[in-house]
Formats: sequence, structure tokens, C-alpha cells
Amino acid sequence: MQAHLQQLIDRGALWQGRQAQSQAVTLVSAADSVLDQALGGGWVRSRIHELQVQQSFSGEMALLAPAIKDAATRELAIFWIGPPAIPNAPALASTGAQSQHIVLTPSDETDALWAAETILHSGQAGVLLLWAKKLSATATRRLHLAASESDAYVFVITGWQPEEARSYGTRLRIHHEQGQVQWQILKRHGGWPVRLPRRPLPRWPTG
Repeated sequence: MQAHLQQLIDRGALWQGRQAQSQAVTLVSAADSVLDQALGGGWVRSRIHELQVQQSFSGEMALLAPAIKDAATRELAIFWIGPPAIPNAPALASTGAQSQHIVLTPSDETDALWAAETILHSGQAGVLLLWAKKLSATATRRLHLAASESDAYVFVITGWQPEEARSYGTRLRIHHEQGQVQWQILKRHGGWPVRLPRRPLPRWPTG
């Protein structure tokens, strides 16, 4: 019975009413008031958040801009591990905060995971972005443990994945249709999965 309950908790299918009140967390906005409300305030620091996208750099980075700006304010670096393209420097500068961006291009996902864990253990990261085709349950658990001991916002950007149990704080699937976006939250802290109404995609800040 206990194992079955734990599986429900891991999937985000069981709401734990006391959990949100018993743990103090630090959050930053997800760049949209509706999404922030659904996530209980935004992205939680020291946890990993999965963004499932159909195509990389199709607007999802705007959701991470507040976390990137927060890292710059704290004078911590932003690490990009395995991005499909080199980040746009002028766009990053337009957040209005002086930030250090470090791009790593590991040869495979094993090296990428090792790099992510090492960076998180170093205490130098304010934000860590990891692109991966798919992380196993073991890999996700390892990343979760490293994130929980860090002071970073950790994001895994990937394609659409099966709804299997993983150690993510948030699992967000992004749907695009006719110039609008719909967020499908597969897992969130202290709440049920939910699909939010369609709305305009937040834009990258310009200053």
C-alpha cells in the first residue's frame, strides 16, 4: 500500500495538503501570472523542472528569463548544457542584468549528466539548463539530489515524454496552436495535473 501511495506522489497524482505549508521554498516567476498561480508562485529553487517542447527555442525560454535575471542578481553563473544552438547574446543582455553564461557541449548524455551534477555540487550555478532527449528514472533522481543540495534553478528541456514517474518538481508540456500557447502541467508541487486555457506566449524581456 505504501509503495502504491509513493508511486502516486511521484506522478503528482496525489495532493498533499500539508506539504506546501511545511516546507519553506524560494520561488521566482515563470513570466506569466496564470502559470505562476498554477505552479504555486512560479519556479522553485533547488528543484528540477522539465519543459517538454515540440521544437527548441519556440518561446519556452521566455518562461526562464526571470530565473536567469535572478541568478545574475545573485552573481551566479547560468550554465547551458547541450543546447541545440548557441544562445543569442544580445537577447540575453536585454534582461537588464549583468550575467555570466557558460555553454557546454558534452559528447553524449552521460557526460552531460556528469557535467550537470558537478556544476550543481560546485555551488557556482544560479541557473542550469540541460537539453536531453530523455532522462532515465535513475538519471533524474541523481539530478534531483544534486539540485536539492544547490542554490540553483534547474531546467531540463526535452521533447514530449511518456507520463512515467520521475523526480521532477514540475513537468510542463507546451502546446502551440495558431500563435497561442497552452500549458499542460503534468506534475506540480501540491496540486493535480491541469491543462490551462490558451493564451499569448510570454515574450522575452527587452529591458
